[in-house]
Amino acid sequence: MKLLRYALAAALFLVASLGAVYLGPARARPPQNERITVFESRIARQGRLVLYGSANVGLVRALIVDYQRIHPGVEVRYSHLDTKDIYQRSARSSAAQERPDLLLSSSTDLQIKLVNDGFARPYRSPQNQALPAAARWRDEIFAYGYEPVVMVYNTTRLAPQRVPQTREQLQKLLHDPGNPLRGRIGLQDPRDSAVAYFIATQETKLLGNDAGPMLTALGENRAQLFKRMDTLLDQLSSGEMSFAYGVFGSYALQRIERGASLRIVLPRDHLLLVARTALIPLEAPNPGEAQRFLDHMLSARGQSILASEAKLIPARTDLPANAQVYGGFDPRSASLRRSPLGLGFLVYLDEVKRRRFLERWREYLTPAESAAAQR
Repeated sequence: MKLLRYALAAALFLVASLGAVYLGPARARPPQNERITVFESRIARQGRLVLYGSANVGLVRALIVDYQRIHPGVEVRYSHLDTKDIYQRSARSSAAQERPDLLLSSSTDLQIKLVNDGFARPYRSPQNQALPAAARWRDEIFAYGYEPVVMVYNTTRLAPQRVPQTREQLQKLLHDPGNPLRGRIGLQDPRDSAVAYFIATQETKLLGNDAGPMLTALGENRAQLFKRMDTLLDQLSSGEMSFAYGVFGSYALQRIERGASLRIVLPRDHLLLVARTALIPLEAPNPGEAQRFLDHMLSARGQSILASEAKLIPARTDLPANAQVYGGFDPRSASLRRSPLGLGFLVYLDEVKRRRFLERWREYLTPAESAAAQR
């Protein structure tokens, strides 16, 4: 009997242990839209840095690895999150989640809101003061590079001589009786993506009265809407789509380097540059490490790596011309549209303005659906 009781107790202990092993990771498992990459320290760990970033890890890997060459005792944990998740986690910190040391996001408006609402820690250094005044605000948020918002086409689906170089030329192609882009032109849906919403609001400001006709022409050509830029470019690379409107150049260049039959068009009428920004949260567990990494990003060495590997237009203007990775890009061109960091980015975050903007956006793009919804 004693042996039986011991065996039963051991079995119960084993079941309980297995349950703990099973349930423990389930609670700690990151949400499905979070992808975590850990860069182990090269020597015995002496420090730790937690980054929240909206760029996929392939675009920042080289910078992190280079940082660890200088600081081999630092472990870097990179969480790839949507920009909205970065904002929400930082604005509503919870003891259950790992607190970040540095936020890297392409949703400039949400980052500015975090600063304005008191969630950022100020930091002043020779490296961040080397940035142009328009690329820093209140010594709390810093542009570490710019994404050109470009047009991309599949070279097997669209002949180069037909490719539009301006938005006016794009509208002409959309009105072509042959309908070469019908059902084969894609863009991100601003109703599903914070970055897409930010791009759409900035483009609308730049286009002015031409914004409505452009959306209407896209709608008449049955433009496909995508929640994620990656998905759109995947379908463009496979040939399911012929043309993409309003995407980040870095994501397209990644696919071109992998052999995709894609080419980028830097629009000649105006080229929107979206800042990728960094800020140190007020509650960062390792602010000193965050400051060192931020300085590395903004150094001439870091900026060159971000240009060549992350495909960003450098935020600093004192770098040699060979730091540029986009053929035909002229940093002095009058077509560049780069808004200075500041409160102006908060305008479209107002909930009433957001709702009205998206309603009008849908009305232009799908007038028949909007009319049916109002009946």
